[in-house]
Amino acid sequence: MNNKQMFFIDFDATLTNSLKAYCDTYNYLYHNHPDFKQADYTKVNQYDLKDECFLVKNPLDIFEEELFFNNLEFINENTYDVLRKLNEKYKLIIASIGTPSNIAHKAWWLEENLPFIKDYVFITNQDCKMNKSLINMNDSVFLDDIPENLESSNAKTKVLFGKKYSWNECWQGDHCLTWTDVEERFLK
Repeated sequence: MNNKQMFFIDFDATLTNSLKAYCDTYNYLYHNHPDFKQADYTKVNQYDLKDECFLVKNPLDIFEEELFFNNLEFINENTYDVLRKLNEKYKLIIASIGTPSNIAHKAWWLEENLPFIKDYVFITNQDCKMNKSLINMNDSVFLDDIPENLESSNAKTKVLFGKKYSWNECWQGDHCLTWTDVEERFLK
């Protein structure tokens, strides 16, 4: 029996640099459009990324592109190493919301890039409503970049991850900017 404390980790903009992958995919798909302007992920400050990727009609479309997942990388250079260390102490579980196609790609990406993490909880939500309350996180740690996900959770320890944006600047609780911060908080 595994007595490790569960540690839930969000996928997009927490584990992976989905903003960069989104902008890279957009730049590739739309570069021939007459109104195209190069998207820069470091300038994104709208949750739907329309401030940089204004030609996209439905943001979910890019999140379903195989090219998006081919462009996807870890959010910080030491994410993988910190996750390996966390895995020794905690039962790591990836928790993410997406469309069925997006979730299928996420499962493939996780299997390829983090084979030592075996547990995932995926929620399909066609309206992209941010709420992970369906997942019982009692007595667990939860790391996410969306305050609504953290607030709706019953996790014991809730930590906002990453850079502050317009969609998460309201969070007043614990915050880790990088995976180095996560390591210092949960492994020291």
